[in-house]
Amino acid sequence: MNNLTASELKNLHQCQKTFEYDVHFFGGKVGYLHRTIKWDKISTVPQAAITSKAEVSFFWLDSTYNQKTTLQYSKQHKHFLTPGFSQKLSGLKNRTMTAKMSNNGLSSTVTLDDEVTHYPQKDENKDYPLYGIDTLGAQIRLNLLQDKKKFMLSRQASNRVDTYQFEVAGVEVIDHKKWGKLATIKVIEVGEHDSIVLWFSKNHDFQLVKAELDMIFSPVVWLTDFSMQCEP
Repeated sequence: MNNLTASELKNLHQCQKTFEYDVHFFGGKVGYLHRTIKWDKISTVPQAAITSKAEVSFFWLDSTYNQKTTLQYSKQHKHFLTPGFSQKLSGLKNRTMTAKMSNNGLSSTVTLDDEVTHYPQKDENKDYPLYGIDTLGAQIRLNLLQDKKKFMLSRQASNRVDTYQFEVAGVEVIDHKKWGKLATIKVIEVGEHDSIVLWFSKNHDFQLVKAELDMIFSPVVWLTDFSMQCEP
């Protein structure tokens, strides 16, 4: 599937999808993440709008997160692109952020509150476009569908560019509270963010079902509900 046809792309991706995740810390639920992906049925370019909303409450750490992202599939480069995203964070870290990507994703203009900064992709990463957090996950999924075992991806953060080196560690069976024993594809980060571990389920559209994240309090995220609405 390295060269996805239009019909294959539609069958694999162009559905409206809804995700519900629970966020856990020290074994207890501290928040949730709700995400929707809605593909544009009119545009001649395969593209989707992604909306994410999250809330986390742990002791004095109360935070809300809202992000809207545009996702496009590049038939020329055979990967996803992120034309731009907007983000609003409140709580421990208050910020309003917009990012616009240009040059096929190899550079970005970020407005963080009132400060504007330009981020060119590094020369050694010139073949890797910049993603937002939502489109980063979509590209990992696409790489798994294409049976890639090692891949590098870059993410535009609020004040820097993060580079991730992912490797497929194999199949691992995990115990899921809702779906029981799940055979998953385990993906690990082997670079500077080596505390990131991701699990994707073939039985759930190759979507992320569990994640251990490299964040301020290292949460564990579990998929609790997933639905698709696809055209026949």
